[in-house]
Order: sequence, then structure tokens, then C-alpha cells
Amino acid sequence: MIFTGVLPRLERTAAENLAKKYGAKVTKSILGKTSLVVIGEEAGPSKVQKIKKNKIKAITEDGFIQLLQSMPAEGGDGESAMEARRKREAEERKIIEQAEVEERKARAEEKAASQPQVKSEVDPSRAESPKRVIPNSEKLWTVKYAPNDIAQLCGNKGQINKLKTWLSNWFENAKHDFKNPGPDGSGIFRACLISGPPGIGKTSAAHLVANSLGFDVLEKNASDVRSKSLLNTNIKSVLNNTSVVGFFKHRHDEEQHVNDKKFCLIMDEVDGMSSGDHGGAGALSAFCRITKMPMILICNDKSLPKMRTFDRVTYDLAFRRPTETEVKARLMTIAHREKIKLDPTVIGQLVQVTNHDIRQMINLLSTVSSTQKSISHNESREFSKSWQKQTVLKPFDITGKLLNGQIYNPSSNHTLNDKIDLYFNDIDFTPLMIQENYLSTKPTNVKSTLDHLERVARAADDISQSDHVNSLIRSSEQQWSLLPFHAVMSSVKPSLEVAGNFTQRINFAGWLGQNSKAMKYQRLLQELQYHTRLRTSTDKAQLRLDYLPLLVKKLADPLLQYGEDGIEEVMDIMDYYYLTKEDWESLIDFGVGPAKGELLLKKIPAKVKTAFTRKYNGKSHPVAIYKTGNSVGAGAGARKQKVDFEDVIEDDTNIKDDEEESVDSDKIDTKKDKLIKEVKPKKSTTKKKPAKKK
Repeated sequence: MIFTGVLPRLERTAAENLAKKYGAKVTKSILGKTSLVVIGEEAGPSKVQKIKKNKIKAITEDGFIQLLQSMPAEGGDGESAMEARRKREAEERKIIEQAEVEERKARAEEKAASQPQVKSEVDPSRAESPKRVIPNSEKLWTVKYAPNDIAQLCGNKGQINKLKTWLSNWFENAKHDFKNPGPDGSGIFRACLISGPPGIGKTSAAHLVANSLGFDVLEKNASDVRSKSLLNTNIKSVLNNTSVVGFFKHRHDEEQHVNDKKFCLIMDEVDGMSSGDHGGAGALSAFCRITKMPMILICNDKSLPKMRTFDRVTYDLAFRRPTETEVKARLMTIAHREKIKLDPTVIGQLVQVTNHDIRQMINLLSTVSSTQKSISHNESREFSKSWQKQTVLKPFDITGKLLNGQIYNPSSNHTLNDKIDLYFNDIDFTPLMIQENYLSTKPTNVKSTLDHLERVARAADDISQSDHVNSLIRSSEQQWSLLPFHAVMSSVKPSLEVAGNFTQRINFAGWLGQNSKAMKYQRLLQELQYHTRLRTSTDKAQLRLDYLPLLVKKLADPLLQYGEDGIEEVMDIMDYYYLTKEDWESLIDFGVGPAKGELLLKKIPAKVKTAFTRKYNGKSHPVAIYKTGNSVGAGAGARKQKVDFEDVIEDDTNIKDDEEESVDSDKIDTKKDKLIKEVKPKKSTTKKKPAKKK
């Protein structure tokens, strides 16, 4: 069965969990085996057509509740219900058998690890130091139940097989210098890039595949510094080496593997390279082109700009989130080994609240098992909120949630604080995304076109008023306490008015591009006004409105009409207004309508533009130079500037000692005493003796 549309009272997730509790198989799309559809408000037109075409029974929410009330506690009693019950029991028996096999194997490994080490054959006196074996009871569940075989991996079986095929054929492709694509096109790549959300088994898959083929794995992750210089120092030397560890590790094996002496380099969390890893991504991309050993790169988000350097360099394998069916067997096996009675219907709830993160699911089971050994559907409601995985949503996800009519349903569990929390995932982009996409929805329960327009008008008013709140937050007052109110006015309230179904895809905020373009034209206009003000004597607004339209015409028409013969006329006009060649290009860019810059440049032949550039560069041109100076002239009556000695520190290093001052204190200063007249010494009148004659 499937659910479509907005249910009046029940939330979609709660309704699906109720159906699963009674043994129903809930799908997202209409299949050939779909026998029942629960239709709510605003159901999709395509699904309604399929329901009518396939003649599938459809009921409302009231009919669904009535159906549940008439169902026995163990589910339906029809033939199909009995068959489903038998199938479910067979799956449970298989899970129990698998859990017992794994338990026996884990005990045998733990017992073997606790045995004393065998002495060395070369020197019996030298034995390896005993290592402390951590028992399984002390291990984290994520370590204890980590997959040790490819069959234990949940989901992505096709991608894992592609990875195994690429890695097993790597050295065969190396013999052909990676020029033979092969049937799947992987033969031309020296490196592989695995991308996907966290916690879905990407790293485990890479290790298990490499180990199954006999490679010695060398791993580097985000905890290691991976700058360009360190990668060149530590990794580049490994790219064409053989594994000494693999040689000694497998020297006593009866069957030697062809890859025992070969490396497989795993670079985990490649998109986690921070600004401290200078040039790391570029250096790693260069290694992918020259490496002589297989490299497996792992990242969470391949769409980041820093990951573009790996495009067309690596073999891309995109891992998706595992479904409920794919993780059900593994979680039930873990629950059985830990003696926990786990209701299979709870697994669906686990998958939803953890966003399909297997690691998080296992951690949650470990936490709950410390207080109780039974988890049923009713008990899961009590701690479902604590299971919720806190993740930072992207602007597109935030916009989709806010403009979706389901979260404003009275039966929805989303409070006002939950909606405000969506805004706080990205306080800068969320208002811009809502402003960009609030016209792209068909509101729920809209009565007429006039009603739709009134809702849009109210949403536009809310967005306009939120700008006043934002100005108080971003101004010098910095009233950050208004952020929750800004969240309501800019995102929650406008979305409430127009929430419903999207009529087109969600677009990125166009305001950013338009604002960048406006700032660019403001800067160009400022430069033009600075150069032409000696001739125009106008401000920027008057220059744009009165002069630029005519200047564009005068500087483009001669080239369009006369070709190379019109270059001199254009240059004369440019010299008169002190315009440069860059100013000419800026002026053409300011054209609008038929005189738009792109259209004018396409009309001017390339030969004329080349000749124009050559002639302009071959001549000297006048340049307007503005000399800055004092606003007060330095005339005859101008005052001399006084030097401010207020902050000057006097140099006291040459001050004489107090003793010298006391010695000279008895000396009379004749210059200060008016009663004493100092007699000036007479000039000497001695004549120069004549030189003796020889």
C-alpha cells in the first residue's frame, strides 16, 4: 500500500509505521502489486491517474483508521496475510541462524587471540611481546559488529561489485597503460572515488574489497595533515613501491596471493581537506594520473567546488543510503546476539530518524539496551525524539521543508520552534531561498485565484517587513536577540501563507548574482565618472542617465558604419573625455535594449576590433590627473603651522649631574645682571712677519 497527499490528522510517518505494524508493505510509488492507496488532500495528479488506470482501491484517512480498528492484533487473517506471516517467520529463522554462526565465529576468534604467541623459528628465545586482547564485551558495538565480510555490508551491492572488478583488473589495465576502457569503462582510471553520505559503509567496503583481493592497505584520513608538501614527501614515494609488510605477513601461507606484496592506498574524507592542507587536493589529483598502485578516494559530498579537480580523473562510484529492507537483517542479527527483543516495525523508525546512518542505528541500539531488553512499537515513541539525528541541512532541503504544506498540518508534530530551527540551519541563505521560491508553490486549500494572490501578497509583505528587522540586526546596534523574530517574519510566516506543492524545481537564490552584478556596475560607473568629470561636471546618476546613452552611440556607431575608417573619430571622442580603452569596453557594457553590449560587440567585426586596439595602443592619449592638496591656500596671510610638542618625549640623557650644577651655582651670570657690564676683549693687532729672503 502507499500513502499520497496530506492527511488531515495523522502524520505521514506515523501512518506508515501503523500500517507496517499490522504487516503491510508500504512503498513510495504505485507498483503492480499495490492493492490499497490512502489518499489525502492535495494528492499528486499523476498518482491519481495511475490509481484510476490500474483500478486500485483507494480510501481516505477515516477509512484507514476504521480498517486498523477492525484488524486483529496479529495482522490480517486472509490468505495473503498468512503468506506474509510465513515469509516473515522464515526471515526470522534465517536471521537467528546467521546470528548463531557469527556468535560461534566471534568466540573462536577471541579464544585464538588469547592463546600465547608462538616463538620465532629463527631464534626461539625471541618471542613477540604478548598483546592485550580486548574482549568483545568491552568493545563498542560499532567495532564489535563491524562487517568482516563483503556479504555483511548493507546495500550498494552493485557499486561494491564494480569496485571489486576495477581493483581486480587494475594491474591488467596497467599493462595497457590504462587505454582500454573495458566493458564498464573503468579500465582507463588509475584511481577510484567513492562518494556518499556518512555512516553507510563506504570505508568498510573499500577495506573489505582490498583485503579480499590480498592487498596491503595504507590509509590516510582527515586526522592526518595532508598538505601538498607532506603528500609529496610521504605518499609520492609509496606510489610505485611494494609492500614489505605483506611479504612477511603472508610468507608462511600455503597459498600465496598475487597481490600480497602490493599496496592499495585509501584516502578517506578527501572533501575534509581544510585550508591548512595547502594544495592537498591538487597534489592528490596529480597523483591519480601517475600512480603505479591503486588509489581509493572516499568523500561525503562530491558536489563541493574543491572536488572538481577529481572530475574525469577518477572512477566515480556513488553510494546511496541503504533502505529499511537492506539494514533489517543486520540490525535483527545484532539484536539477537545481544539478547534484545526488537520489533521489526521499529527498524523503519530507526532508519528515518537517523537518516539511514547505519553507524548511528547501532549506537542507538547500544544506548537503549543499557536500560531495557525489549523495544516494541509503543515503547519506541517515548524516546523517538532522542533518536533524532542532528544534521545541518542544506538551503535546498530547508526550503523544501518550509514550503511543504505537511509541516503546517494541525496533526503534524512540528512546533513553531522546530520551524525556527530550520531557519537557524543557515540564517543567511534561508530568507533568500524563501524569497526566490515562494512564488513556485501551489498553496494548500486555495479557494480561488484571488485567494492565491492575497496569500502571495501577504507573504511579500512579511518578507518586506523582515528587511526592517534585518537592518536592526546587521546595523551598528547589532540586536542579535531579534533573530528568532526575523526567522518568523522572513521564513516561517511567508512559507505558511503559500505552503503547498511545488510547481517547479527549487531555484538557488538569484539575489546574490544580481547584487554582485550591481556592485560591478557601480564600480565601473565610479571609474567613468572620475575620468570624465573634467568635461561633464556631473555626479554618477546624471552621468548614467544623460551622458552614457549618447556616448555609447557615439563610440559604437562609427565602427559599425565605417569600420576601420571610423577608428580615428572614436579615438578623438575618447581623448576629449579622457577615456581609456578599458573605459570604452565598460561603456559598451552599459548599453541596454538594441544597444546592449553583447549585441553591439557581435556586430563589430573582429578585424575592426583588432585594428582599433592596435591603433589605440600605438598612440599616446591625455590622462586626467587630480592633485590632492590643502583646502586652505598658502598665501601671504596664511598662518604658519605650529608644531605640536604635546606628545614629544624630552631626551634626558644629556642632562648634567646635580654636582656639576652645585659647583657652578656661585658663578655670576653677567648677561642677566644689568649692573655689571662685561668688557669685550680687544682684537689682536699683531702683524704678519715678512718671509725671510734666501
